[in-house]
Amino acid sequence: MKVLLVDDKESVVQGIRKHIDWEALGVSEVEIALDGKEALEKFAHFPADLLVTDIKMPNMNGIELMGKLRATGHAMRFVVLSGYEEFEYAKQALALGASDYVLKPVDINELTEIVSKQLQELVKMKEQGEQRQRFMQTIRRSLPALRQQYLNEMIHFPDPRRLLSKDKWEFAEIPLHPQSFALLAIAIDHFQHIVHQKVEEIELSRFIVENIIGDCLPSWGIGIPFFSEWGVLTLLLNYDLAEPEKQVKEKLLAFAEVCRQSIETHSSLTVTIGISSLCPELGGLPGAYKEAREAIEHVYFFGGNQVAHFEDLLPYRLKRTVYPVLQEHELMTMLRRGQTDMVEEGVRSFFEALKDEEASAQDFRLTCIQLAAALHRVLLDSGLDESRPSLLSKSWYETCDTASLSELQDHIARWFAEAAAQIKITIQAGSKNIVGEAKLFIEQYLLQNVSLAAVADHVGVSPNYFSSLFKRETGSTFVEYVTDCKLKQAKEWLDDVGLPIYEIAERLGYHDRKYFREIFKRRVGVTPSEYREQRLGTAGGEDHQE
Repeated sequence: MKVLLVDDKESVVQGIRKHIDWEALGVSEVEIALDGKEALEKFAHFPADLLVTDIKMPNMNGIELMGKLRATGHAMRFVVLSGYEEFEYAKQALALGASDYVLKPVDINELTEIVSKQLQELVKMKEQGEQRQRFMQTIRRSLPALRQQYLNEMIHFPDPRRLLSKDKWEFAEIPLHPQSFALLAIAIDHFQHIVHQKVEEIELSRFIVENIIGDCLPSWGIGIPFFSEWGVLTLLLNYDLAEPEKQVKEKLLAFAEVCRQSIETHSSLTVTIGISSLCPELGGLPGAYKEAREAIEHVYFFGGNQVAHFEDLLPYRLKRTVYPVLQEHELMTMLRRGQTDMVEEGVRSFFEALKDEEASAQDFRLTCIQLAAALHRVLLDSGLDESRPSLLSKSWYETCDTASLSELQDHIARWFAEAAAQIKITIQAGSKNIVGEAKLFIEQYLLQNVSLAAVADHVGVSPNYFSSLFKRETGSTFVEYVTDCKLKQAKEWLDDVGLPIYEIAERLGYHDRKYFREIFKRRVGVTPSEYREQRLGTAGGEDHQE
């Protein structure tokens, strides 16, 4: 820290410099000036962090000096010195940004306290600024992942603020204009079978599709591909507003066909591509994505590996006004999470929405068949055994066609409750497998100071999810568990009297022996030396050993 003292009386600044213990306050250099003009000249090669200045001085007073220094943009604090008759000036200085003032004659203790407070605040501000810079650097490194997250939010959720999506678009540096969109959803065919393979095979399939689409993109121009679902790659493109919509549609169909053929030719995979209506604004992306997905769902009925435009399917669509899309989405989310205590309420909300639409009996039955089909897809995607009649029964569709409306609600509530219970068991088993694999990895790399991020990466989940999952399954935090593993190893080594305690600490990554001693005592109840003495009946001298 640097301090600049300014007063037209040299005895004042010399006295302040002499009688304050600057080193104790963390100040490395103190300079003096006898008026504002001299202070401004010194500031050019001595950028002080704190200025202590008199107000009334020749050539340039303290108010003018503060104004000129503030104009430099340099982050600093000001403390003003003033007499009783200059109190109005002191108030003016405070209005201009002075942090505090001291009345003359100067009480050195009072001034020391004020200077100490200002310097502490400066240190805090600098630390916060440095921390902000570190955070921003981390964000920049995470920009690709952040871009994927923002794009997924924009196609799945309407933006109530309208401007928020544009702000995110600019922040994420997405290389497209935030308007005039064409949206393609590219679904990997038979993905429900691929997900039962090893993770490497699943990710390879996704990589192949994304890579081939990337190779096809130059034939259109610039586009942004990202996975909106595990087996669905979404592609955002800009179109030329000057072109007629019919011509743009024809170009999109041709481009999508090129993509489909390329994937079929250059891999063992096939895809079904759905194209939405043109989307002029960012706010329309959720609707466009829904259209593209609907086009895919329609084509899947006929076997997949095709390109379909939403507008070409309008004559074949069911009456959508009676289908509670939002309630179905919420219900399926509960199901996928295995929320057995919530699915009954989800089914009730679904049926209440249907009743509000005043649907005909036939529409109601068709809607229930569609819901049963959606339930069936979730169960297949979850890898549940199709041989279980209580879950995947062909009588579902017969029930939807014959049961009364009240009976249908009871049947569907039971189907979802049973399915959620099975999925919950599957999720819990998967969680235990992840934690078990993590423990083996920790044991293998214990002496290499393995980090939470490294373990999460090894088991294939995010660090935040792994941290909460590990605590839920083991009852310990990741750090507590690793510490206990290290101390367990330490106990084994302490049985070898020929192995010095400081070497044990270093082997375990505790280069601060005092810290090792403290953490061992906190977790075990005794120091390492005391533990060895209890085990072996030796008194090796704690200070020497540790």
